[in-house]
Amino acid sequence: MNGDIEKMVELLGAARSEMVTQLAVAMAITRDARLRGRLGEIAAIDPGQEFVIGQLKKQSWLKVGGNGYTVDRKRQDGLSVVDLDEVLRTLPEFERSLQDSMQRTHATRDSYNILEALFEPSPIQSRSNFNEIFKWAPLLEQIAYKAAMRILQILDTLRSVVRLELSGAPGIGATSLHTYWQLVHALGQLTLVASNNEARPWLADMANSFIWERWTPSFVLLRERTFWLAAIAARSAAAFGDAVVEGYLRRLSQAEHPMMVFDALFGLTAIALANPSSKASILTELYGLRDANLALTRDHSAYLISYESSVRVLSRPPVELREFRELQWRVGSPKGMATRPALVGDPTALSSAGEYLGFSMLPFVADSFHDEHFPKFSGSSETEISRGKVAAIFRRAWVPEPETPVRHLLN
Repeated sequence: MNGDIEKMVELLGAARSEMVTQLAVAMAITRDARLRGRLGEIAAIDPGQEFVIGQLKKQSWLKVGGNGYTVDRKRQDGLSVVDLDEVLRTLPEFERSLQDSMQRTHATRDSYNILEALFEPSPIQSRSNFNEIFKWAPLLEQIAYKAAMRILQILDTLRSVVRLELSGAPGIGATSLHTYWQLVHALGQLTLVASNNEARPWLADMANSFIWERWTPSFVLLRERTFWLAAIAARSAAAFGDAVVEGYLRRLSQAEHPMMVFDALFGLTAIALANPSSKASILTELYGLRDANLALTRDHSAYLISYESSVRVLSRPPVELREFRELQWRVGSPKGMATRPALVGDPTALSSAGEYLGFSMLPFVADSFHDEHFPKFSGSSETEISRGKVAAIFRRAWVPEPETPVRHLLN
């Protein structure tokens, strides 16, 4: 097993290096006028004229020249084009100039430092650091999602080691739980980088390129059973949007576990709230499923509570929520969504009205910005969570209780 984890870590390291390199390249180009001038000469562009540079097989377009720079997913019409991949392939001397510029402008150092918080969170980075990353999302998002899926593979393998650690098995070190906690938050942050409505075309293509088995845009985070990760799961589902509604409906009809039911309805609710044009059609689908004959063979009451929670949330008139008291979330709060109740609390807990709180929080999440998942100042996040609390969070997600009380149906 250790060998498998080592191979997965190597693949994750390769994805991280690719992110650092691509960001450093873009940063060097924006900082180094001489380098931009050389690119303009290669493409026969007049000095001072704006042009666009395609990176990563034209997944991302960097506009330079004129005043400042912008990075976009689509090429801007009417501007001359430089294919950076082609330049690097055909002109080795330019690659040497680029490498020199990346060191001279400190782009490599700065890129590494900015991205470090994505891969080694403690567990939550600051809002300003996330914004430094997110402004480069068109360039980074596809690599970020690839890195997230590689972390997911490590987590799936590491989980059994954590169970052994928590059981006190001899010969098992005491570090796997901490590593798991770090990695699951790295998974969340990398997913958030890719959770942008403008990324929907490639997200939809990816989601429709394989058969969903135990995957949905939200399930890999939601199943970890904290509000903070669930909020990112909702953001992810919303970014995939209409393209995955049918997939979620299929997962709901095939669900054999209460958490899969919860996830399918959670994802559909998040999509409907973030994409108002989809809300009526999703509600119509849900009304038709009220007495559905599901694959779920136990805990049918979990389905009913999830169903009622979803329908209630979607049936309420749209009102901007200024706060969500249960999680100490308030608009404009320097803590953002990184409050202690959100970092450790269980989205499958019930409200006093008998509604799953994970559904109740969704309108607040839908009205928030990406950077509000993070504290305004790094020192204001309540991130010092004891090992005992982390162990309890892991157990509720991954160690089923012998007998499940009604209040905690989703283990």
